[in-house]
Amino acid sequence: MLTVDVNGATLYYEEQGTGAPLILIHGGLASSAQWEPVVPELTDGFRVIRPDSRGHGRSTNPTRGLSYARIADDIAALIAALALQRPVVGGWSDGGQVTLEVGARHPGAAGGLIVGAAAPDFDAAGVREAHRALLGADQAGVPNATHLDAQLGEFAEEIKGLHPGGAEQWGRLVHQTAPMWLDYAGLTPDAVRAIQTPVLVLAGDRDELIPLDLSISLYRTLPNADLAVCPSLSHDGPTPERAPVLAGLIRDFARRHAEG
Repeated sequence: MLTVDVNGATLYYEEQGTGAPLILIHGGLASSAQWEPVVPELTDGFRVIRPDSRGHGRSTNPTRGLSYARIADDIAALIAALALQRPVVGGWSDGGQVTLEVGARHPGAAGGLIVGAAAPDFDAAGVREAHRALLGADQAGVPNATHLDAQLGEFAEEIKGLHPGGAEQWGRLVHQTAPMWLDYAGLTPDAVRAIQTPVLVLAGDRDELIPLDLSISLYRTLPNADLAVCPSLSHDGPTPERAPVLAGLIRDFARRHAEG
């Protein structure tokens, strides 16, 4: 079991393949397992490292708080702890948001950034209200677990199964995630423009949470960016059906910007 201690938490991570390091960060309420469909497509040429974000999966979170900035700081600490030389860092959904924060908070830590299904301004994008509806949160931001289960539908038990701590961990994670989603200040256009690291803005053309025009806007704001759109891909992200196409887009960018 691979773990590393960073910023007071113990992060669990999976590692497969050899070559230049490629860190993949999962979405909200998920775990490193989210990226499993694309891993076989990437291990020939890349050392694929998939951490469970603090509080998710097998990683601990003694601070009992979550934020995109804190998780980004964990990723920077992971890079240092594993002595990685400017790896390519990528993520989907919340993982994409964390990747943006890595670029803003830790310039120079990564050789390239892959920002999938993320937007720097939750209010303008309508993401905050979408999160509130998903959580069934009241005006104080307290989520309703029963409502969330209903919203997740047939995937509810599968998502809960990603967390070995069972119902206790799941309930704790939902309540820690709510303020991260509902109180996130976002990144200003100036902060986005200050990110000099090469970025691949990765979008799905069927994404119901981050419409394509938001990804195009982010691409146009970043000073050194590529844009890739995966056909027939929703906000679900790296599904087995779309894995070969998604992995091909990741591989192309990572090959051009890997330094390790």
